Amino acid sequence: MEKRSDTYSLAYECCNSVFLEDGRFPTIDAIRDRIHINSPAVIKRAMNDWTLHFVERHRQKLENPNMPAVIVDASESLWKLAMAEAKKAFDTKEKELSLRESEWKSQIRFIEDKLTENQQKWESENSHLSQALADQISLSHDLTENLKITAQQLKETESSLIVNRENLSRAEGALEEARKSHEAQTREWSEKSEKDHLWHLKRIEEEKEAAKNEQARIIANLNRSLETAKLDQESLRARLTQIMNQVGDQLERQGKLEAEADKLRAALSSLEKALLQEKERSVKLQALVKKQRRPSEKHVSERSVI
Repeated sequence: MEKRSDTYSLAYECCNSVFLEDGRFPTIDAIRDRIHINSPAVIKRAMNDWTLHFVERHRQKLENPNMPAVIVDASESLWKLAMAEAKKAFDTKEKELSLRESEWKSQIRFIEDKLTENQQKWESENSHLSQALADQISLSHDLTENLKITAQQLKETESSLIVNRENLSRAEGALEEARKSHEAQTREWSEKSEKDHLWHLKRIEEEKEAAKNEQARIIANLNRSLETAKLDQESLRARLTQIMNQVGDQLERQGKLEAEADKLRAALSSLEKALLQEKERSVKLQALVKKQRRPSEKHVSERSVI
């Protein structure tokens, strides 16, 4: 159904006033002066519709002289009511589809926010793991430094033993035993440090692998959710396309109706000429024709009918 503005309604109603008060067909200037709105295109469309309606009513009276005018008006009102109900049903369906589309968009935004949140969590966990790895590396460096210091101390002790070996020959056996014991302890410390270092490295790798697997699982779940949302969105788009096709069909039918209306206008033009020849059937139309033939308004009347 064609959308009508307030200007259209005012102009359409004003056509009746011009006709009843001035006894002639309305013109753009006459209507514009009354409604105080300068919109020639809308006023012209309202005038054409009013003229078509006016001629149609008189044509129906001529074709059905025994049919009361109230029945003709009731039929027209019933048709307008049916068209209004159809438009109302269409608008309701369109609102429902818009609401569903908004809900899907909201769900997609929720999934995107969830994905961003999980990404931030993964980055935070990765930062913690990196910090733990840095701490382990620092600890390893400290152990290495301690080993270097111990080795240096051992070298200094050996040097001291060599310098004082002649003076401490009686304690050589005891010092040798102490040296062997010290070397064994050093090796034990070195082996233990190496094992601890390897264990920490292995543990860090295992935690990193577990974190990667968990992140991959989360991303896979989110991807599946996104795929599902995309499928639903495609379904909604297909439904919208179907509705748009239906609207296109309605517009095509409306174009056909407008073409038929143009034919009816041409036929009505012929009927109007015949109506002017039958002055005796309507005193009101006879007065209108006499006023239209006045020289000062003849040109304006012909332009309004056209």
